Amino acid sequence: MTTAQRTYRGIAYNPSEHECASNKFMDHIYRGNHYQAPLKHDPSQANEKVELHYRGSVYHHRQKVASTPTES
Repeated sequence: MTTAQRTYRGIAYNPSEHECASNKFMDHIYRGNHYQAPLKHDPSQANEKVELHYRGSVYHHRQKVASTPTES
């Protein structure tokens, strides 16, 4: 099996042969909410002023710290 092939439930397939999400607007429903938007979209920018809570811990976005390369 080549690196381009993958296996799902024992059946090999090539993921490059499958459709990709489109950038054109379309009607769709996700978790009961109706949307008129493209299925593929770029992520929005993080708001670094927002206080985030996750499993009892409070933290802030550290996008600038995460984007700087680290020395090994």
